[in-house]
Amino acid sequence: MFSFAAFTKIVFAVCISVAALVTNNINALLLFFSLELLVVLVSGKLDQGGKAILLLVLFAALLFAVQMFAGSSYTIAMVSALRMLTMAVSILLMLITTKTQEITAALVKQCRLPYQYAFMVTAVFRFVPDLLEESKSVREAQACRGYKNTGSPLKRIFGYMTIIKPMVFRAIMRSENMAVSLEMRGFSESKQRTFMAETKLQLIDYLAIIAFIGFCSSIIQFI
Repeated sequence: MFSFAAFTKIVFAVCISVAALVTNNINALLLFFSLELLVVLVSGKLDQGGKAILLLVLFAALLFAVQMFAGSSYTIAMVSALRMLTMAVSILLMLITTKTQEITAALVKQCRLPYQYAFMVTAVFRFVPDLLEESKSVREAQACRGYKNTGSPLKRIFGYMTIIKPMVFRAIMRSENMAVSLEMRGFSESKQRTFMAETKLQLIDYLAIIAFIGFCSSIIQFI
């Protein structure tokens, strides 16, 4: 699977996301999520995506509990949690198996998306791990200064402001530096773009796309 072109992986993620949105069948959603876990294991990306998947599972469990507490039925709560989990993991799987440059090139060449919008999409993806790393650095810096976030839940929530504020300022500085760098390189001057990443689709990509679309359609129809 992981020798597929970036566009093929984008189609996989979109197909699973659309299938998760249109189906209300718990078994179908569980099947999609199980297949995603199987792909993560086969790809050897468990170390890279395992923690993120675990966090998503915990968030899905929290979403399920909140909906049950709010009076929703078991089916509605379970479908909402599994739907969010399936869609998020599909995007995560695409990101950990594909380089950002390849995704940008595929969005421009195959999806015919304007380069500015394609760059904006992939820049958002790139910012997420950067923000996670920065949050870790800020927490370690605050811990070195003797800060401990203890006490009542309300006090701990307000205590997180000591972490959020530096993160916001560092994110603003990073975005300003990126804007200056892009302007100096003539980001929007030329409509013609060249890419080092190879995005040509092979026969196996076309066959995989057709097979996967058919698979998702059959799962939605018959399960």
